[in-house]
Amino acid sequence: MLTDERHDVIRALLLSDGRVVANELAARFGVSEDTVRRDLRELAKAGYCRRVHGGALAPAPVAMPISARVEKDAGTKTRLAAEAVKLLQPRHTVFIDAGSTNYAIAQAIPRSIELTVVTNAPAIAAALADHELATVIMLGGIYKGALGSVGGNATVEAVEAIYADLVFLGSCAIDVTFGVSALDAVEAEVKRAMVMQSRAVAVAATSDKLGLAAPFRVARPASLTHLVVEAGADAALLDDFAAQGTTIHRVR
Repeated sequence: MLTDERHDVIRALLLSDGRVVANELAARFGVSEDTVRRDLRELAKAGYCRRVHGGALAPAPVAMPISARVEKDAGTKTRLAAEAVKLLQPRHTVFIDAGSTNYAIAQAIPRSIELTVVTNAPAIAAALADHELATVIMLGGIYKGALGSVGGNATVEAVEAIYADLVFLGSCAIDVTFGVSALDAVEAEVKRAMVMQSRAVAVAATSDKLGLAAPFRVARPASLTHLVVEAGADAALLDDFAAQGTTIHRVR
C-alpha cells in the first residue's frame, strides 16, 4: 500500500472512530510500527490528528463562544444535566467548572437540596441566584469572555483553599488514552486545581467530545470517577473507561 493510500485509510478511521492504534495499523498495512509512526507524524503536522502514546486521536473541536455553546445541542445537555445532578447529596460542597453542559447542570440542581457551590463561571453563579438553599462562591480572577470563565493565579489559589466532595468538570475533549483535556492553557490550570481539590470527579459530555484530545491535559482517565453520556455513545470507548474504574451513567 502506498503512503497516500495509508494516509487516506488513517484519516477515514480517525473520522469514524476518533482514534487509531499504531500496532493495529502496522498489522493492517503489513508495515513496521516505525512506518506507521512516520505516517502519524506527517498527518499530525498537517492537522489531521493529535499524536499520543501508542497512536493518535482526532483533533479536538475549535473553541466556540460560550453563547453559541449554550445553544448547541441544548436538549441533549438538559438530559445529561438531569442525570448528572443525581450525583449530588445534601450539604455537599461542589465545584462547577465553566461550560455549557455545566450551565445546564446548575439550572437542573433541585432547589430543595442544600449545597455549597463554587464556580469560576459568572453565568453558572447567576443560574443559581434563585436557589435559596445554595451558598454560591464566585471565584475571582481574570475574566475571559469567550470562555465564560475566570482564570489565572488568583483563581488557582482560591481553588486550593477549598476541598470539595465533587467537581463537575467542563471538558473540551475526553479520551480513554489522554484523559480530559482543554483548548486553553489558563483554563486547564484552573481545571487541574479543581480536580486535585475534589474527592470525586464527574464529567457530563455530549458524544462529540468523546474520543478527542485537546492540547492541554486536565486529568488522566483513571482520575475520572463518573462519566455521564448520551444513550448512543460509543460502547467500546465507555467499556475502556469502565475498566479503569469510571462509573458510566447513560441518559435514557
